[in-house]
Amino acid sequence: MSQTIDERIRWTSADLELLPDNGNCYEIIDGELFVTRAPHWGHQKATGNI
Repeated sequence: MSQTIDERIRWTSADLELLPDNGNCYEIIDGELFVTRAPHWGHQKATGNI
């Protein structure tokens, strides 16, 4: 059986507080969790040069 939009898990700010502090960036947009890695040091250096 497939899930409908109403049956999806909706993330909340309370859920966000339970996620590990491992350098990843966690964001919740419209109840959906997005995870991105921290920028590489080379990216940070280039940004600092700008």
